[in-house]
Amino acid sequence: MKPFRSLLWGCSILVAAQLIATPTKADENAARAWSDPAVEQAVLATNTQMIAAANRLDVDAFFAYIVDTDKGMIVQNGTIFRTRQQAYDAVKRGMAGVTKLERRIENPQVTVIGPDTALLVADGSVDAVFVDGRSMTSRFAVSLLFVRTGTQWKLLHGHYSAPAMR
Repeated sequence: MKPFRSLLWGCSILVAAQLIATPTKADENAARAWSDPAVEQAVLATNTQMIAAANRLDVDAFFAYIVDTDKGMIVQNGTIFRTRQQAYDAVKRGMAGVTKLERRIENPQVTVIGPDTALLVADGSVDAVFVDGRSMTSRFAVSLLFVRTGTQWKLLHGHYSAPAMR
C-alpha cells in the first residue's frame, strides 16, 4: 500500500507541476494584451499631440487631453495636484513666464494594460526660454496612465519628475 501511495503522491506532484508550467489560453491572451501595436501607436500619438500643445504654450489644448476628474491625477516632483483645476492653474502660472518651450520625449515604452488602458513611461528633456531672457535645459522622467474615453485616449494620471541637481 505504501508504494502505491508514494506513486500516487509523486504523480500528483508531476501533474500539478505540469499544470502550473503549461500556459493557458488566458495566459496567452494576457501576454498579447501587454503589447497591442494599435493601442501603443494611439497612446504615442496622443502623447505627441499633448507635447505639441505644451510646446505651443497652449494650456487649454494640453488639458483637452486630460480626463476631467478630481482624483489627484497629476504628481510633479513630490507635489500632488489634487484637482484638475489645481493642475491647470499650476501649468497656466508656469507657462505665463515662458516665451519658448521645447519638450522632447525619448525612449517611450508603452505597456498595454487592457484594451482601454495603457501606461507610457519615458524620459526626456525640456528647453525653456523665460520672459526675462533666462534659459534652462533640464532632464525629466514621466509615467503616464492613459485611458480610452469613447474614441479618444486621455491622460488619467501623470507622474513627472526631474532629477535632483548635482
